[in-house]
Amino acid sequence: MARAVRRNTILVVEDDQSFRELITLHLLEAGYAVRAVADGVEAVRACLNSVPDLIVSDVHMPRLDGIDFVASIRSVERLRTVPVIFLTIDETAVDRIEAHRNVMFLRKPILASGLLRAVSISLGECREE
Repeated sequence: MARAVRRNTILVVEDDQSFRELITLHLLEAGYAVRAVADGVEAVRACLNSVPDLIVSDVHMPRLDGIDFVASIRSVERLRTVPVIFLTIDETAVDRIEAHRNVMFLRKPILASGLLRAVSISLGECREE
């Protein structure tokens, strides 16, 4: 009997619906399982419900921004080491992002190839050059 190949699950957290759908589409086409939510509050619930293999999160969102969302899940043992890719247009957010471990950030606008490379690196599928 053949073993099923496990697909990595990525949680996409983005308040802009069009951008969230675009990121989701690129990740699905690359073979990843994807869950997508609109803000940090929904993201906390999603992570507590099922631990993702990777989080791709916008920084600036209503209700709970991406950086505060990640800070809140880091207090939960099973979520401490989940890698995170932050997406931002805000240069000033970099200092707040760098305070967290196991994170990477990409500046918006992003190309699909750059996103997929960052995902692959974060999941340990390839090495950073």
